[in-house]
Amino acid sequence: MSMSWCPYCNSVQSMLLGHVYCSRQSKGMGTLETGTLFIKAKSLEETDDHISRLSIRCMLNGEQRYRVGGHEHLVNPNNYLVVNQGQRYQTSFEGKEDQEMILVAFRPGFAENLLHALSTPEDVLLENPFEPSTGPVLFFEKTYEMDPLVLALFRRLRKLINTDRATKQVADLDGIYTALLGRLLQVHRKQGELIGKIGSSKKSTRVELFRRLSIARDYMEAHAGEMLKLDDIAHEACLSVHHFKRTFKELYGLSPHRFLIGKRIEKAERLLRGSPLPVDEICAATGFEDTSSFIRLFRQQTGRTPGAFRREKK
Repeated sequence: MSMSWCPYCNSVQSMLLGHVYCSRQSKGMGTLETGTLFIKAKSLEETDDHISRLSIRCMLNGEQRYRVGGHEHLVNPNNYLVVNQGQRYQTSFEGKEDQEMILVAFRPGFAENLLHALSTPEDVLLENPFEPSTGPVLFFEKTYEMDPLVLALFRRLRKLINTDRATKQVADLDGIYTALLGRLLQVHRKQGELIGKIGSSKKSTRVELFRRLSIARDYMEAHAGEMLKLDDIAHEACLSVHHFKRTFKELYGLSPHRFLIGKRIEKAERLLRGSPLPVDEICAATGFEDTSSFIRLFRQQTGRTPGAFRREKK
């Protein structure tokens, strides 16, 4: 398919530091190097279907909705999303103030080559330095909690956006991209510790349950402001309600209900910090039934009332 204009990619305020592949353009993803895409705007209309390279996507402020492989994810400053190479996705965001989204899309083979270099003994690397011995690297497509290293690397890229061309040309972009992907590989390995919390005897079953529970977890976060039913959440994960409740608590250490309350409180904290909305409107926007229960639960989780939290954060 060849298309000269894409409403997603052409809404970019600054396409810098390499190229970002767009499946609605004519160039193949294998012809482009690793690149950074930055968009600063109040809204982005829901895009048509795109095919991604391996990418890490975050929001420096605001919230962005993704549908990846038919499943929903909400990206905000507290997390980041990983999308595998070849995966289909759609995305959109909307806010009263400018939102800032930034992503890094890796050239095909980058992850495999880096994993080969990190995991292969040096004597073997000397004999076979160029061909990875592993197959394609596939990550769990879900949101991951933002950590200081990933955030620092994205902020370094963001800072380069406003610099002059000469500064961009001498920046160690390969070093930034390698550090970002290396951190992602570390995080991916740590998922094994989480998977081990699931009680099934077969590893393949534990991995599949982890994948499905991650889908349900992201679904709950994406719809935290709505009145969700447990049946609907379990259905999103393709699990029975009782199986879902049991394995979710095994994995995350709390019930789906308590997890959902926590995500609603987190969203309320972001709104209290970053918006002038009154408490009753924040209550409605975060899915609580009434203001009194919202204030009570907020105090239980944070140790202070919404009003006190807002005053402290000013």
